[in-house]
Amino acid sequence: MPASTERDFGANGKKNGFLDFDVRMNTPIGVRLGHMTVLRSLDTVSGRLDILKHSEPFEGTIDPDGNCRIFGKIITLMRTICYEATGRITPDSVELSITDDRHILKIVGTPCRP
Repeated sequence: MPASTERDFGANGKKNGFLDFDVRMNTPIGVRLGHMTVLRSLDTVSGRLDILKHSEPFEGTIDPDGNCRIFGKIITLMRTICYEATGRITPDSVELSITDDRHILKIVGTPCRP
């Protein structure tokens, strides 16, 4: 595992260099629960967002303070949302805001407990 991942994420919820979060996404029809797996490497971030019974990859950039911009997609029953999310990912939390042509979706998360 790269030293930068160890330094940036520590041992909190980490498996094989990845950090796992339980996430909640606020939608117009209520809160939806999911899971997010994150791998940080210097100034890039990637992983998977498992929500609404779908698992999709994401990738993007991140600064030393955890401020990030990620790109991916969320598949709903009605449509596929290709998103650009901005926010913050740290070892202790995820806070993202996804803006599409219809809504602003907020995703918050905490590390999975071992």
